[in-house]
Amino acid sequence: RQRSTKAVRDAYRSVPAAGGYFNLSCPFEWSKYSCAHMARGPKAAEIVRASTDYYLEHLEDIQAAFDKVAATNDGRGPKRVFFAGDSLMRQLFVGVACGAWSRLGGSLIEEVATPWKDEWPCHRHGTCFVRGGPHSGFDAASVRLRGGLELHYVPHRGFKDEETAEVDVLDRLEGEVAELGKVTFGDRTAMPPGGEDVDVLVYNVGIHYGSGVARKYVRQFANNIVRPLAEQEGNATLASNIGNGVSPPPRRPRTIYVTTPSQHYGTDDGTWQKGMTAKSKQCVDTVPSNPRADMEREILMPGINVDVLLDYGDLDLGRMHVSKGDDCSHYCMPGVPDVVAARLLEEILI
Repeated sequence: RQRSTKAVRDAYRSVPAAGGYFNLSCPFEWSKYSCAHMARGPKAAEIVRASTDYYLEHLEDIQAAFDKVAATNDGRGPKRVFFAGDSLMRQLFVGVACGAWSRLGGSLIEEVATPWKDEWPCHRHGTCFVRGGPHSGFDAASVRLRGGLELHYVPHRGFKDEETAEVDVLDRLEGEVAELGKVTFGDRTAMPPGGEDVDVLVYNVGIHYGSGVARKYVRQFANNIVRPLAEQEGNATLASNIGNGVSPPPRRPRTIYVTTPSQHYGTDDGTWQKGMTAKSKQCVDTVPSNPRADMEREILMPGINVDVLLDYGDLDLGRMHVSKGDDCSHYCMPGVPDVVAARLLEEILI
C-alpha cells in the first residue's frame, strides 16, 4: 500500500532508478519510518521530498561505502560488530542492512535473522500501518555480509515483550570487563555470532532519559567499559614487550559511540519537554544546538575514552523527521539515517 502523492510518485521513480530503496522495497524497513507512508497533505509531501533529495544527494557516497565491503580483505578474517542502543541505533542498523541489500543486487548479504513481531505497538504514529509481521517491528536483528562481516543489533534496555531479555546491556558489559577483561554479545542476538569476541562495539545512550541520567550512562560507558579495556591492553602489551612472559592481550574491540541526533521540536533548544503546547510539538527546520550531543562530546574524547565519536551534524535537517507534530526525533527512511549509517560502515571497516 502506497501513499499516492506526487512527491511519493516522483521518489518511487527516481530512487530505485538510482540504485536505492524506497516504499518498503528493502526487507528490513519498518513501515512507521518509511518516507513513502507519511500522512497525506503538504507537510507529508515536504518530508518525502526533502528526505528523498537528501538521500539521492549522498547516494553515490553511500554506495561507495558498501562497495568496500566487497573489496575489503585485509587478512584478519571475519569481523563481528555489536550494535547496542535505542530505536535511533536500530535505525542505523536498518540503514546499514538496507544499504547492503540495495547494492550489487543484494549479493553482499549472505544470511539474515529479523524476527518480526506478530504484534508491534504503534503508539501515536499513524504511519505504522503494518502492525505485525514483516515491516512492523523487531527487537534484535542480525545480518551476515560477504566475507563474514557480521552485524548484530540488540536493544540496550531490553525487549518489548520478553521478560527473559537482558534488562541492561551496559551493566552486563561493565561486569564482563571487570570479570573477564573483555565484552561479549551476550545470548540475545537474533543469530548466533560466529565467535564470542566482539571486534567493534557500537553504542548510544539515546533519548529516553533525562539529562542527568543520560550523562551518568555516557560516563559509565566511557569510564567503566572503554577506558579499562584500553588500559588492560596497554599494560599487557608493555609486559609482553619487556619479556615478563605475558602473552599479548587479545585485540580489544574498536569502540564507536554515535551521538544523539538532534530533536527539532519548537522549543528553545529543540528537545522534547513536558507541558509543550500544540505549536511547540511541531517540528522546526533548524535548531540552535543539540544539548544531548553537546554533553556526549564533552565527556567522550576520541583516542582517550572512545575510539570514534560519530556525529549526525543535523541541526538544520528538521524537515526530514517522520511526521510533523508527532515525532521530531526519528527521521523517515531512506534519508538521514542512511547517510550516517554509511559513515558508520566506513569506521567499522577500518
